[in-house]
Amino acid sequence: MVIDASVALSWVLPSEDTNQALSLRNHALDNPEVLLLVPPNFWYEVANVLWVAILRKRLNKQDAMKVLELLLSFEFMVCSADPKNCLKFSIVHDLAAYDTAYLDLALDQQATLWTMDQSLKKVAESLGVTVLP
Repeated sequence: MVIDASVALSWVLPSEDTNQALSLRNHALDNPEVLLLVPPNFWYEVANVLWVAILRKRLNKQDAMKVLELLLSFEFMVCSADPKNCLKFSIVHDLAAYDTAYLDLALDQQATLWTMDQSLKKVAESLGVTVLP
C-alpha cells in the first residue's frame, strides 16, 4: 500500500479522523505483513502539517511531537519516486509534484494508493491505480 500524508495524518490528528481512514489504519495494524510504502517527501509533508497545526494552535509543540512519534511507529518503508515521472505527471495531470510522487510509487510498485486527496485519487484511478478509501 502507498500511504499519502492526508491518510496518515487523519489517523492521528484530532478531528481529522474519518471512519474510512480509520478502517485502513486498523487494516494496517491487524495485518503487519502489509507493507506501507511512502515516498521521501511524506515525512516533510507530515512535519509541515504538524508545524501549521502548532501555528494555528490546533496542537501544542509536545502533542505535535507525540503525533510524529506515533506515525513513526508505523514503520513506513520509504521508497524513491522517479523525478522525471513526477514532473511528467505534474505537467500532464496538473498535480503538485509532491503528490505525483505517491502516484509514481503506486504505479511502480503496482500498489493500492491510500489517499484523501480527491484530485490525486481521480488521476490515479484514470491510470488504473486502485485507490482507497
